Amino acid sequence: MVIYMVRHGQTDYNKQRIMQGLTDVPLNETGISQALDAKEKLKNVNFDTCFSSPLKRAKKTAEIIVDGKCKVMEDNLLLECSMGELEKKPYDLYKSLGYWNYELNCNEHGVESIKDLFKRAKKFLDKIKNNHSNETILIVSHGALIRALHYVIIGYDSNTDFLKFNVKNAEVYKYEIKEEKDD
Repeated sequence: MVIYMVRHGQTDYNKQRIMQGLTDVPLNETGISQALDAKEKLKNVNFDTCFSSPLKRAKKTAEIIVDGKCKVMEDNLLLECSMGELEKKPYDLYKSLGYWNYELNCNEHGVESIKDLFKRAKKFLDKIKNNHSNETILIVSHGALIRALHYVIIGYDSNTDFLKFNVKNAEVYKYEIKEEKDD
């Protein structure tokens, strides 16, 4: 299975460094342009399936990239990390509270904990492995969820610096996942 992951294009909240979480913010003009650039980068890839978060910013990015060549299937497992009371607050506040510390596993202020985020990412990955194992798949989602998927794919431990993987708007990430053989 080959997976391409793309974070949605820029929104005004991204530009202002405000936490969006589940707030359904649309792409801005830069975000549309970024999605078109991602489409150009992926123009020679034939996707069997495209999965997207149902939030506008991700779904619009997915629709631009696939341009009708395959169906965009919404999946709630690809929603952004819920930011609880921190939605619409400055990103630096969220970053300063240690939410990406695996041992701390903070869920204060109603923010989805890192362990819950990783369980959701693993559940999605297991689902596509079971149902789309020989396909080329496009996943369009959000920064936190793509970061979690990245580490579920490559591996991590409790000491991993998860913020080292900086997920940029409309950046394309490619993963080849080998089928696991039963002994």
